Amino acid sequence: MLDQLMQMIQQQGQDAVVNNADVPNEHNEAVMQETQSAITGGLQQLASSGELNQLAQNPQALAGHPAVQNISNNFMGAIMQKFGLSEGAASDIAGSLIPSILGKVMGAVQQGDSGFDLGGLLSSFTGGDTAQSGQQSVGGIMNTISNLGAKFGLDKDGDGDVDMNDLSKLIK
Repeated sequence: MLDQLMQMIQQQGQDAVVNNADVPNEHNEAVMQETQSAITGGLQQLASSGELNQLAQNPQALAGHPAVQNISNNFMGAIMQKFGLSEGAASDIAGSLIPSILGKVMGAVQQGDSGFDLGGLLSSFTGGDTAQSGQQSVGGIMNTISNLGAKFGLDKDGDGDVDMNDLSKLIK
């Protein structure tokens, strides 16, 4: 799933990053990696706050949504600090990449695009056995929440857990 997201970023980033004179060529790939980090982190925050459902229902409202602005601002700060980009260049890149890529992700979810699984994407960076010694992993917390959601009738696809696939069924 992360590969699909990176493919979206690379397609969109051709003009915003690669063909941008403000971004030194040696930083092109790193800026795209930073874009992926910003988007995955933003999706995690949106999922945990419950705003992901709202955005998935109306992907056209992404550009002006406060959560998307927050993701863009965090991304701008990161690329300004890490790569020495000016505020104007960082703003142009963020404005070009973040809303459009999130729009593509939400559009794929809304259309039920079987080639893009937001649940798989979220689980790829929240799940797994990544617990540090003595700490419950984020995946373990997510599994607990998912199991509770299933008990409350939120498991819309009947697979035994509550995930982004259930969310996409709720908004269709």
